[in-house]
Amino acid sequence: MSIAALDVPLAPASDTPHPPLTDAEAHRALDLAQQGFVPSEIGELLDVYPDSVETAIEDAVPGGSAVIAAALRRRLRAWRRDHEDSAWWEAEAVFGIPHAHVLRLVRVPRDQELGIVAPGEPGYLDTVLAGSGCKDLRASRSARLYAFGATLQEIGDLFGVTRERIRQILSRDTPWSSTDLSAAANVLARARRSEHADAAEHWSLAHPAAPLDEAPPALGLSVEQLRQLLGRRRSRHEPAFDAPREATRRTEAEIIEDLRAFHAETGRTTCQAFTTWAREHDVPGHQTAAIRFGTWNEALKAAGIGTDKGAPRSSFSDEDLWAAVLSAVQAPDGGTTFRAVEEWLARHPAAPSGALIRQRLCSHGGGSWTETISTALAVLHTPEDLDPAWVEEITEPRDWETPVDEPDPLDHVRAAIDALGPRITTARYTSWARAEGRPTMATLQRRTGKLWSELLTEAGGTPNASKIKNRSRAEVREYMTRFLAEHPGGSTADYGTWSRVNAAPSRSTVVDRFGSWSAAVEACRL
Repeated sequence: MSIAALDVPLAPASDTPHPPLTDAEAHRALDLAQQGFVPSEIGELLDVYPDSVETAIEDAVPGGSAVIAAALRRRLRAWRRDHEDSAWWEAEAVFGIPHAHVLRLVRVPRDQELGIVAPGEPGYLDTVLAGSGCKDLRASRSARLYAFGATLQEIGDLFGVTRERIRQILSRDTPWSSTDLSAAANVLARARRSEHADAAEHWSLAHPAAPLDEAPPALGLSVEQLRQLLGRRRSRHEPAFDAPREATRRTEAEIIEDLRAFHAETGRTTCQAFTTWAREHDVPGHQTAAIRFGTWNEALKAAGIGTDKGAPRSSFSDEDLWAAVLSAVQAPDGGTTFRAVEEWLARHPAAPSGALIRQRLCSHGGGSWTETISTALAVLHTPEDLDPAWVEEITEPRDWETPVDEPDPLDHVRAAIDALGPRITTARYTSWARAEGRPTMATLQRRTGKLWSELLTEAGGTPNASKIKNRSRAEVREYMTRFLAEHPGGSTADYGTWSRVNAAPSRSTVVDRFGSWSAAVEACRL
């Protein structure tokens, strides 16, 4: 920060634009404005022109210092309404704003001067602002500069002395020490950031999916501050797109033309095939058609196209899945990433699984998770751009805590055993469940809190035996001898099947112990 001319009066106003603030100065100016300083005071502290200060603040927060002051005033008065028995001086520790500026913001006159206040008490920096108890102007200005951001070196450069001399001036010619001033400023900075974080979170919860640039006029914070304060929650207000999205809304007639062209070229009617085709032709995928016409089948019907009979679906409709996504996005403990949504769903026993949502809304539909979240945020922020009936259906409240009466999870496993046999790998069950419209393995495990091997055992199946590591050469020889007695040919293909059934060492373990497969066969036959 350049403060070399703080003792020199500012030049008379002219038509020549004053130089803009540097990035560091603009950052400091915004922080000071959020502490209740006005542009003229900020200009004095930073040794810059007040109009340059106001320009820098307006670039960060539309409306400038007036908007910041109004936002602070609203939050201060809201705090006082919730804390009727608290005095205004208590707001200093909550908002990180000097007590004198709190009173100025809420337009409450001071009854009396505070005088010298002990370090750590509210109002300690008020005496610094007033310059009370200092021997001369240099001591007073040094204290103000140091308390509100300037370093000892910068102040020393201003007065042409060393930083150690400034430290001595603060200790001997003012009622405050540099240590106490620094500690007081740090306390306010921490409180200020905490209050900003609370205000940002409250705005985010009250305005789900609203763009971040709508917040600065309401909060007096910059968009960059909001990004940092919201952390991962900022994705609810600015989802990361893979590529810029066009704002043009496709008409229903155009969607019908797309559907007919797709069917004429491919002869297919599944939503997955359409979205693959749509990407190649740079048109919206199946989700747009389903949203505009209510369902995918209704969109096909509008285009005069028959439908293919697919596998049985779960008890959750597509609208239920969209409602679950919306609930997870809006929830304080939810989010917009797939992992955050999946974890939120797992904590609610009546909600669908993340795997089912990805399968139905993303994977089988050919869309991406980003597109799904973009649609969900559009429902929350600009529902007027979507089909009203569809929006009403997916925003209707659901009870995600009370599961409906469903078959015992073990019944699904027993059905799989009847169809596939007692030994079922997770991959085989996944394929069977998709074809039969059964819950996924992840869903069954989530509902029961058990591993797949436990479910298979309880349902009467036979899970694969656990492998034993670090088997000795003698142990491997015993298994190979048994295998060769049952399969004299000694082929590796036969051994692969036999080893899984008998929990035997893998082929790679056999080769590792004997050097090669043929050497193992020869040694164990002898």
